Amino acid sequence: MLVQPQSCRYGVPAMTHIPAYVYCLFLLLIWMGVSRCLPRTVRIERLAIMPIIMVVLGIRGFEGLFSQPTLLDLLLAAVGLGIGMAVGWRHVSAWKIGVDRTKGALSLPGDIMMLVIILATFAFEFLLHAAAEMHAAWFSAPAAPPLAAAIWAGFIGMTLGRNLHLLSRYMSVPERSADQLG
Repeated sequence: MLVQPQSCRYGVPAMTHIPAYVYCLFLLLIWMGVSRCLPRTVRIERLAIMPIIMVVLGIRGFEGLFSQPTLLDLLLAAVGLGIGMAVGWRHVSAWKIGVDRTKGALSLPGDIMMLVIILATFAFEFLLHAAAEMHAAWFSAPAAPPLAAAIWAGFIGMTLGRNLHLLSRYMSVPERSADQLG
């Protein structure tokens, strides 16, 4: 009779340790995503925050799970980035936004896209770490790193594309000169 270790349930080994910072990061990202579901006014500089967070998490996640990226990994990451940027750009193209060049601010409608991107990215990252911990066969396949790179870059591209489109719309509104302000 074979006895499974207590850490196993249904024949699948459990992840032994999830650091506390993962829960804190998850709650922070949920808060950020939910806040994007409501109409808001943001300073133009804040458009850089989410793409930077996504790039850092994507690179850190890839390097933590796989060895150095290969040329194929980089190629598929570039394809994923391009597709993600196109999706993000297209998504916000129909938005009605307010531009206040004097305050350097944008008035944006509420939208669920960022919450979906955050949740999907977190789930994807968690799945990869769980697969690595459980030594899943598919995780060791040669296609896993390039596909992971493409998916991570796609998520990055969606945030980058949407924010670059918002920035381009902000920049296309002429700034009023001092004599027009009166």
